[in-house]
Amino acid sequence: MGSTTLSQRLREIPSKISPDILFLMETKNPDDVVLQSLSWMNFKTHHLIFPHSPGGGGLALLWKSEMDVSIITSCQNYIDTKIKAAGKTFFATFLYGEPDRSKRKAIWELLTVMGKNREDPWFIIGDFNDIIDASEKQGGPLRQEGTFTDIRSFMAECDLFDLRHSGNFLSWRGKRHIMLCTVD
Repeated sequence: MGSTTLSQRLREIPSKISPDILFLMETKNPDDVVLQSLSWMNFKTHHLIFPHSPGGGGLALLWKSEMDVSIITSCQNYIDTKIKAAGKTFFATFLYGEPDRSKRKAIWELLTVMGKNREDPWFIIGDFNDIIDASEKQGGPLRQEGTFTDIRSFMAECDLFDLRHSGNFLSWRGKRHIMLCTVD
C-alpha cells in the first residue's frame, strides 16, 4: 500500500471511472495503514482481512454507503457478499485464490458448497491464482492437462463461466496499468 506506483495507480481510478465497490488483494499492511492510504477515496464502508503474515496476504473490500452490501463470510482467500443494487440481488465473492497449489482444491471445495445453495446470480472476481487452460499462460514450464481439472470441476459444478479478462494479460508482472472490471 505504501508503494508510490500503487498510490499513483489508485489515484487514476476516480478520473477514469467512479467505482461503487473497490476490491484490493495482497494489501500486505495492517488495516489502519490500508484505510489511511485509501481515505481520500471516500468509501464510507469496508471489510478488511488482515495479512496472514508479514508482507503476505490481506484483502480490502470498500464500498460507497449507498450500496447495500452484506458480508456473508470471509477468510484469508475471499470475502463473500450479497449485494442489492438497481432492484436486483446477487452474490459476489471477491477472491484471492490460494497461491499454494496444494491448498487450492480446498478453496474450490468451500466455494462449491456455497455455490450449490444459491439461486440468485453469483459472480466471482479477483485473482484465482489458477488457469483454466494453457492458453492463459505465457512462458515457464508447460502445465499438464490434468493440472486444470480442479478449477474446471469447480466451475462446472457451480455452473460458472469465464468472462475473460480485459486489459493487460499479465497485470501482475512488472510496471503495468491497473486492471479494472466494471459490471453494468
